[in-house]
Amino acid sequence: MKHVSLIIAAAIAAILPAIKPATAQQAASSAGNVEHGNALYRAIGCYQCHGLAGQGALMTGPRVSRTELPLDTFLNQLRHPANQMPPYETAVVSDRDAADIYSYLKQIPTPPDPNSIPLLKVGR
Repeated sequence: MKHVSLIIAAAIAAILPAIKPATAQQAASSAGNVEHGNALYRAIGCYQCHGLAGQGALMTGPRVSRTELPLDTFLNQLRHPANQMPPYETAVVSDRDAADIYSYLKQIPTPPDPNSIPLLKVGR
């Protein structure tokens, strides 16, 4: 029995280095808190450039709602912005908080088709 235990222990020891632990980003992306992300999006001022619905605007910032960026790319843009956006380092927005904002942005519903809104059909 002791021989079998040693073989199992050796097999586990050989396999463990090959198993990569989940990174903080991977863990965060799978379980972001949408409500907290919404609160943070408003509290830290994301809406000021990207709009309350994340719709963006030509002169202030791109659309971020329903983002198709992977979380790691989103975090990179947040930490090292390409344009006029200020950088949000981990001291300002933790990876966990950024994942919550990301989860909030991913779930924002698609706006309705303008043709489906009766008020916009006036005069047609």
